[in-house]
Amino acid sequence: MKKLKGLLGSGIAAVYFIFPMCFILILLAIMPFVFFITVSITIKSGFSITNMASTNVVFCGFFIGLSLLIPVLRKMYHVLPWLYSFIKIFFIDLVIINIGIMIMNAGYQIGNTTRHIIFTILMIVQILVCRIGMCIYFKLNPAKYIEER
Repeated sequence: MKKLKGLLGSGIAAVYFIFPMCFILILLAIMPFVFFITVSITIKSGFSITNMASTNVVFCGFFIGLSLLIPVLRKMYHVLPWLYSFIKIFFIDLVIINIGIMIMNAGYQIGNTTRHIIFTILMIVQILVCRIGMCIYFKLNPAKYIEER
């Protein structure tokens, strides 16, 4: 019975990894490129655009949170040890990018060139400071693998 329960749990974790988590991994990997496209479109047009990054943060955070909270789904992090570090680093990066896009959109709400330049510089500084902070954090607390509670 215990073997059947373990097999069923592994099957559920595999299905969860294949369907929502693969999409989340792809989304987390391409978001830095989407950020550069979004910034270039905003600068060229001179207007703020719709911020889908906040939706992506909520969407990714929900499925990542489920995979970390439910013990059966947590098995995927033991089978693929690199996955926990990847998700941890790229999700924090997604949040940093989202804050940068929000700062830039706030600056481009008004058609003032000086304001555009100030908020673009502010966005760049925010991303650099947060990325340096993230590097320092991961130097002090390496994102190795998930530990059992």
